[in-house]
Amino acid sequence: MGNTANTVPSLSRIALALSAALCANSSHAGESAKDQILETVSVTASKEGLTQPDSSTPSTVYQVDRESMRLLDTPGGTNPYTALAEIPGVKVSTADAYGLDNMRGGQKGLRVRGEVSTHGVAGTLEGVSLGGPGPGPGYLFLFDKENIARITFAQGAVSPDRPGLFNVYGAINSELLWPRATAHADVSYSTGSNNFQRAFVRLDSGQFSTGTAFFLSASETSADKWRGYGEAPASRKNIEFAIQQTTGDLRLRLLLAHNEQEQHAYKALTYAQATNLDTYRKYDYSNNPATSDYYGFNRQDFTNQAALAEIDYDFSPTTSLSIKPYYAREEGNYLYASSETDSTQVQKWLIDHTTYGIASELRTTLADTLFKLGYSWTSTEPPGPPTTRKQYRVTGGQLVFQQWALLSRVVDRYEFSNTYLTAEHRFGRLQVNGGVRYAEQKLPAIDAYRAMAATAGATWDVSADAAIARAVKDPTRSVSSRDFASWLPQAGLSYSISEAVEVHASLGKNIGAPSFDAFNQPLAGTFTSSQQYWDQLKPETSTSLDLGARLRFGSIYLDPTIYFSRSNNKAVSVYSPATTKVYSQNVGKTEGSGLQLAAGWKPMASLQLFSALSYSRSTFRENVLTTGGAVLPVDGKQLPDVPEWMGNIGAAWQHGGWTVVPVVQYVGSRWATSNYDQKIDAYSTTDLTVTYGSKGIWGSWDVSLAALNLFDRKYIGQVSTSEINTSTSGAIYYPGAPRTLVATLRLGF
Repeated sequence: MGNTANTVPSLSRIALALSAALCANSSHAGESAKDQILETVSVTASKEGLTQPDSSTPSTVYQVDRESMRLLDTPGGTNPYTALAEIPGVKVSTADAYGLDNMRGGQKGLRVRGEVSTHGVAGTLEGVSLGGPGPGPGYLFLFDKENIARITFAQGAVSPDRPGLFNVYGAINSELLWPRATAHADVSYSTGSNNFQRAFVRLDSGQFSTGTAFFLSASETSADKWRGYGEAPASRKNIEFAIQQTTGDLRLRLLLAHNEQEQHAYKALTYAQATNLDTYRKYDYSNNPATSDYYGFNRQDFTNQAALAEIDYDFSPTTSLSIKPYYAREEGNYLYASSETDSTQVQKWLIDHTTYGIASELRTTLADTLFKLGYSWTSTEPPGPPTTRKQYRVTGGQLVFQQWALLSRVVDRYEFSNTYLTAEHRFGRLQVNGGVRYAEQKLPAIDAYRAMAATAGATWDVSADAAIARAVKDPTRSVSSRDFASWLPQAGLSYSISEAVEVHASLGKNIGAPSFDAFNQPLAGTFTSSQQYWDQLKPETSTSLDLGARLRFGSIYLDPTIYFSRSNNKAVSVYSPATTKVYSQNVGKTEGSGLQLAAGWKPMASLQLFSALSYSRSTFRENVLTTGGAVLPVDGKQLPDVPEWMGNIGAAWQHGGWTVVPVVQYVGSRWATSNYDQKIDAYSTTDLTVTYGSKGIWGSWDVSLAALNLFDRKYIGQVSTSEINTSTSGAIYYPGAPRTLVATLRLGF
């Protein structure tokens, strides 16, 4: 069952030595009030509990701070999605307990108000998109949580100054913990079930007299899979470096990050297996290298890198400019069994693409009104859609190259640009904000080449560039670039009825991804070129209205929100009379409505209670056509994998160095198919974290023990399905991880 060697990652052996070296330099750190700016974040909100609605905006925005991540998040130390699990309306599903599994393809286990983040990784770091739509891990595993100051998540009508790329599911932004003002060292080591081991160290120089400060961090993580053979991750190695220079009104920042990870995949279950977890809970890939079901033929290897610079200049106390150029690269592959009927076929999905761009924002206050004028441009190179795949045959326990299954070259890169203007003003008790975003995107131009039999034989087992150099272009499968543009307005207001009661509303338009899957759709019917599929693509758009209140009664807070939304051009796999086939098209029409509640109570100084509840209706607005043109009666039916009810309740008790945090999560029943013939039962899980620590003149320490899924509930967590799913035998179900124990020691100097 994977690698069971109980060795401590080499990083932990040097942690104390590095810490000692840092402490020797602590005399260089400044202590002035100006220095403390290094530790601030751009938006503040009252600290009311471990679930924190942001009361500074009329929009629906939640935030997760460092304390919440430490006490409530998964112990894997990365993946911003898992930090959002306690927020109302959010369903986070991972194949493992540590949040370290990267699922192949576009769905990464996040649904918000019924909307799924498709076509790859969603979210930004410091407000910039470090990757476009694609199937790789993106930035999800690139940054250690110890280097994140806060994660904010906007739902509903997203403000134009939170652009990202696509935001029909909301806007996630991770804010970096930039170099601290004083010298500091953080060291931690975790060990847990399934041979989980993680070591982390961060060294802060403190601010020198020159105004310079930097940090350097490193981590190493490994774990066996909890079911089947192999490791996930076999190894995750991360290095991050940031430096900051402050000179008068000018501040320069630079961030560099490098991450390497490799892991074996978890196998999905069929519906029959998913409804018999007593037998199939630990069913997985085999240990037989004679077939494509071998766990060694179902794995992934990736290297991700990123560089981000921030240039901030204050022209005056009320006017400032921020410019952020950035670059990211993702390189690696997925290896996977590619045929349900032929157990000898394995494909390698090659992924090698870069993303770069620039984001800028001018902020000024005129007539007591805060204005923001921003522009961002992002250029990325697919996959997303896939461009190159090799096909192998299993022979004698080895993979033997057979042919290229897909061979394409990006001619024009995929480009996005966002221009926005926002304004915010307060009229006494009334706060008003609004703005507009003009979003443009240019679909890539892709040259396709004749693959399959035309590239068969060992002489074609070369790099993608070498294969393309000798391959024959297929004009019927090639596509040219296309442009889209959308106006995305937003407006919000809040009114303080009293110190205890505030009401707020926001209305706006969001944008989603085109259905890139059409590029690789086989030609059929009257369609004689891929360009005909390409010409049908449209960006999904949605209109959202949120109505809410913020109630504060002493030590109690209640934040109820009701919402309504409508989407057009949603990507759904439906029948096309022109091709007589079912394929993904931007033709879906859906609507959503629901209720969310974030609540908390602090009955005494040592005890906090918190809870989140959501009721969601996410349905189709019309029937669709399925195989053969048959009508699928989905009008008014809940979308697949969308529970109506979700909630959590938890507490945090602190006394005499002890902290005890129990949390119970509930996910209601949902359907996995659009024809309502595959139902997934509701489930609840309980997590418990107990921590003890103290502070001294030398620093601080704490040790914690976390029990995830304390009562070892058997349930189906992740369902990998499209918005239209009529599968009766497809394997799309992933069981949730069993009881998992993790111990962590942290030191701060």
